Amino acid sequence: MEPIPLSVFEAAVQVAGSALHYKSSLKQLLRNCGVSENGAERYSDLTKYQIFRNTWGDLDRDGVSGRKVQHRLVTALANLDKPDPNVPDVAAGRRSIAELRRLAQQAQLLVTPADLARAERRKAAAAEAADSTSKREQLAALNDAFQILHRQADKQRRGYDLEKLLSALFRWAELDYHGSYKTETDQIDGAITLDSFTYLIEARWRDEVAMATDLAAFADKVERRIDATRGLFISMAGFRPAAVDRYRQAKENRLVLFDGADLAWVLEGRFDFTDALRAKVRAASIQGDPYISVNRL
Repeated sequence: MEPIPLSVFEAAVQVAGSALHYKSSLKQLLRNCGVSENGAERYSDLTKYQIFRNTWGDLDRDGVSGRKVQHRLVTALANLDKPDPNVPDVAAGRRSIAELRRLAQQAQLLVTPADLARAERRKAAAAEAADSTSKREQLAALNDAFQILHRQADKQRRGYDLEKLLSALFRWAELDYHGSYKTETDQIDGAITLDSFTYLIEARWRDEVAMATDLAAFADKVERRIDATRGLFISMAGFRPAAVDRYRQAKENRLVLFDGADLAWVLEGRFDFTDALRAKVRAASIQGDPYISVNRL
């Protein structure tokens, strides 16, 4: 990065001294542009002109990093809309800003607010694209792990690994997640929070479908907690139809049901998990059905 031309520096000194009324305003500008707290306060007893000159000299000694701050200082001062109305000579302050702006543009140093806004938008878009790519890669890795689980011969190990996979999925979805825990009466596979509701998790990977007794036992855990608690039952093999019918006909139901096909749709990236959960809750509320497949939502 090239040094600031002397003419631009002198014009910047004039703006610092004539367009800013308070020393505190100048020191805040120095901080905003990257001057350290100690650097901004070092020359507080001097005039605004002297504070700026001495701070600039310190930045000269910092090499490339100091020049970057100097460039930001020139940009900030040249982009001032107008002088502080309390300065002794507002017209002189206005002229000093105009002169700095002219010289900075001539030296191709000036970054306008519009340029800064465009740069920020480009930076944000690039970060969003990178984050999106990273999220897709993370989800693909989770799906790969899911496929490996299908080949897991140790059923107990498979169930444990399913819990770990779901934990990673909930964190990927940026949900407030609490891992598995025990109380005096219950074993809970975890809990997530979404839209002010807490969902207790029951996750199982067995060869047989979940029966009415399984659903009833989990529903009992949920119902013994406050009304803002719901239950998310994930059964890879699905659910016995007659067992689900009881909850379709129930006066009050706080369970939402996922099966292996639902989970596959989410892990393949066809349906966002939080969107899927919200859609299932909406279907349970409107249609009274807690077990509508994700691919039908």
